[in-house]
Amino acid sequence: MKTAVKYGLIITLGVAIWVIADHFLLHISASGKAAFLTPIFFNLLQLVVLFLGIRAHRQENRDRLTLGQGIRCGLAISLVYAITASVFFLAFYLIVGSKALQNEPGALGSDRPERYVIMQAFAGLFLGALIAGLIYSTVISFGLRPLPQAGSDRQSQSRQSRRRG
Repeated sequence: MKTAVKYGLIITLGVAIWVIADHFLLHISASGKAAFLTPIFFNLLQLVVLFLGIRAHRQENRDRLTLGQGIRCGLAISLVYAITASVFFLAFYLIVGSKALQNEPGALGSDRPERYVIMQAFAGLFLGALIAGLIYSTVISFGLRPLPQAGSDRQSQSRQSRRRG
């Protein structure tokens, strides 16, 4: 659980730094040419930190990691990230106000009430973090799973037993 909290908070910290820098320094608008940078950064950050977190979990388990263990670890990290990032965005919205929604694609030219835009943004963040976390964790866990040692698979064991018998 400590691994999930540690790495989930690392992702949230990276997202928070990006959002604050974007809002106060970069001013990337949702309709601008550089609008694609934010989702790319969020996804790459989550992918890299999930890899580091699942690898750390594997090292804690004496370099043993099943596919299920890796996926559970990655989902736990993603859940911590989803919850803490939602709390950060709520605090950011309460401090900055409706200007925090300027970069939200659903808010552009929308006549919907602000609360619906906020709910859609939070649902997208939360569910997106979990779905991406599931996909990334599966791929990472598959790549980090231990490979069978030469001579330890069933076929070579059965061959050796046939030779002896």
